[in-house]
Amino acid sequence: MFRRSVLNLHLYIGLILSVTILMLSVTGFYLNHQHGWFHKQNVHYLHPDYDEIAENANNLAKQGEKTVPEAVEIATASELFSISDIMSVNYASHGLGYFYYVHLNDDRGTIVVVTEKGEVAKSYSDSTIKKWMYDLHVGIVDGFKFVFINDITTFGIIFLTISGIILSIRILKSKVKRARKKS
Repeated sequence: MFRRSVLNLHLYIGLILSVTILMLSVTGFYLNHQHGWFHKQNVHYLHPDYDEIAENANNLAKQGEKTVPEAVEIATASELFSISDIMSVNYASHGLGYFYYVHLNDDRGTIVVVTEKGEVAKSYSDSTIKKWMYDLHVGIVDGFKFVFINDITTFGIIFLTISGIILSIRILKSKVKRARKKS
């Protein structure tokens, strides 16, 4: 009786969780390969001289000079960071409007969020465990890439989950048939 109860629990819990496992496997695979396989970024350059501007910025960067947007330069007055601390600057909207995301070159991986007016909206850094978990999820640890191992595991989990669902459905059908024969 106990064995049958455990098997039934395993069957039903496995069926319920299989949807989540399948979703996590597929979305994890997508996240690992989103830029390389699934979609290319659709970039629209607003400035007609973008290529020239980018080339000049790259040449200055090679010479050790950094060019930053005026709003980011204004934000250095907050004394949270200086231009020499900047690793990169991204201009993006994350639902609340456009901001400059200033990535600092420090041990914590600090990001300073700057408004278009040069005001510091917030400053944050992800915890070490969060960075480590993300790196592990996408298949990189200390610069070593093992995405292929994650891919093989993902396909294995997808196969096991789908075959588990099929086997579980067969078991449930046979239980229904047995119950009908008894009655």
